[in-house]
Amino acid sequence: MSFANTYADAVRAEAYAQLQFPGTYHLAFRDLPALLGPGRGRALDFGCGAGRSTRFLRALGFQAEGADCSEAMLAQARLRDGEGTYLRVPDGDLSLLAPGRYARILCAFTFDNVRPEAKPALFRQLAGLLAPGGRLLNLVSSEALYRLEWASFSTAGFPGNRAARPGDLVYTVMKDVPDARPVPDVFCPEAQYQALYAGAGLARVAVHRPLGRPEEPFPWISERLEAPWRIDVLARPEAGAAPALGRVWGLAGGPC
Repeated sequence: MSFANTYADAVRAEAYAQLQFPGTYHLAFRDLPALLGPGRGRALDFGCGAGRSTRFLRALGFQAEGADCSEAMLAQARLRDGEGTYLRVPDGDLSLLAPGRYARILCAFTFDNVRPEAKPALFRQLAGLLAPGGRLLNLVSSEALYRLEWASFSTAGFPGNRAARPGDLVYTVMKDVPDARPVPDVFCPEAQYQALYAGAGLARVAVHRPLGRPEEPFPWISERLEAPWRIDVLARPEAGAAPALGRVWGLAGGPC
């Protein structure tokens, strides 16, 4: 399989940096405040890209730091947020980050773009960065994202997505940016993520699948019936009981 970091491309990085929270992306971030809990302590935005999710964490009250391996994306982050902290980490190596430092770690779409062979070591390293009682939130594309049509994505041109196996490349076209080139992701089904978490010494303490709501001002296509994203809330078992995280929203948009 030939795979490169999609967002190392300067043109694509600039296009992606213009995104806020439109359409299907709104569902990725809408319920994160409840899942993250009170905005206290240090937070790491791993795979921060152009800093959209880092700024989101800081607005919630966290002392947020962004980390990424793409200098093109980090340049966009620093351009938009000159006072923010954005760190370049070597691909697959988080040794520059301090162990046990972070109360929260957010990976927003990061693992959609990580090579299969690199995932196990990254999850092990991220587990080591969590402070006692800390939580890692892994926000990834659902398996449905690559076979249906969405307000912000099209997969109609890629029928091969429907037969994808773990580790295969799957493709989408983003509708909310001027760069219409296909975006390749690495297909990783939920069961495989569960195995990766277990191998890293992480336990999934909550899972959230956000659906669109009829009152939201977006032209939903599949979003009210299928969740485009999945948010796994992870902890180290030895960290003890989970702190209160606020309401966790269920599939129908109500608290569960």
